[in-house]
Amino acid sequence: MKGFEVAKSDDALYVRVHGLGSMTSAPALEAFVDHELQTGGVRQLVLDLAECSGVDSTFMGTLLGINNRLSDQGEGAGVALVNVDDHARKQLSSVGLDAFLTLVEGETRLPKKLRLTPLPAKPVGDRERLKLMLKAHKDLVAADERNRAKFGLFLEAIVAELGE
Repeated sequence: MKGFEVAKSDDALYVRVHGLGSMTSAPALEAFVDHELQTGGVRQLVLDLAECSGVDSTFMGTLLGINNRLSDQGEGAGVALVNVDDHARKQLSSVGLDAFLTLVEGETRLPKKLRLTPLPAKPVGDRERLKLMLKAHKDLVAADERNRAKFGLFLEAIVAELGE
């Protein structure tokens, strides 16, 4: 399986990532979280990376944007990552996300009462994907100025492609 399995319990969303967390899968995650935020009561996103093979910069920037929106819900709200392997931890740390997201140490089991269901993919057009990539990378640069050196030229190319 690739993509996500999801569940909601009380004020938390649970998402298990299967395969690569990437610019291809990020739109489905963002749409799911945004929908749940609109219905209200969500304060936490618990992302299980046990089955995740890696994360790209767009996915990481999307997580940061989700964390920023959840943080508006008050103290203790935000994104927690569980079952993070060393490779993913290095990727997250390389863009400074370990300062914003909670990375839970050790093995974590999701609550037994949860019934995870597959989240359908969200097909998006090229323009919509470019806009998501632009926002994700702008968020990464805003969070840690060192990311400008990594993503500055990439951001310029996306802006040029979008004609903005």
